Amino acid sequence: MISSRRFDTRAVRQSIVTGTIIALALVAAGVTYVLTQQRTWTAESMAVVLPAATLDDATSASYYETLSRGQIVATFAEVAGGLGFEQQAEDRLGLTPQQRANVTTEVTVVPDTAVILIRATADDASVAQRMAAATMDLSVQYLAGLSKPYRVVSVPAGDDSATPNGTSLPVLLAAIAAVALVAGLAVQQAVYHLSIAIRGVPRSQSTRAAADDELVARRVVEVP
Repeated sequence: MISSRRFDTRAVRQSIVTGTIIALALVAAGVTYVLTQQRTWTAESMAVVLPAATLDDATSASYYETLSRGQIVATFAEVAGGLGFEQQAEDRLGLTPQQRANVTTEVTVVPDTAVILIRATADDASVAQRMAAATMDLSVQYLAGLSKPYRVVSVPAGDDSATPNGTSLPVLLAAIAAVALVAGLAVQQAVYHLSIAIRGVPRSQSTRAAADDELVARRVVEVP
């Protein structure tokens, strides 16, 4: 007769193999999914609306007060976002049809400031960066003829300023590994207990010993 210890060892081995296979399958599927997803990048360009440099201090203070109300800056941002500067920037940069299809730009005002923000998103960091800069350049050039007695000054962006969107790759891979580990352990435990239940063997010698002790106790109580 095969001992219960041998049965337990076989059940453990089978459950570990099954759990490992499930964990590795989940890791492979997760890594494949992450690597095949299209990654996007976002770059930003900023410009500040200021009173004209030719104004005296008293007049400048008055115009700063007007700027603080936000209406002038909001109007400039609306103009920058609504006159087809995105398409003009694409033409200037000579983007391909595929690159144009994956590019978007957004013009907003940084809350409670006189800063206009242009955010460009693309599937390539360089394209996003160049689109943000080109769109801002075209907008500033156009606003220069409309903004008197104000001026719109571009804020230079640093090199490689585009940032990836979504969760970073190391974090995603770590999450996949954690999920695979938990799932593998869960499957291992389920397979082990199912195997033990099917074979009808006690899970440990301690369980059988406890049952024997309970039987002896009952017999002692039954003795007159």
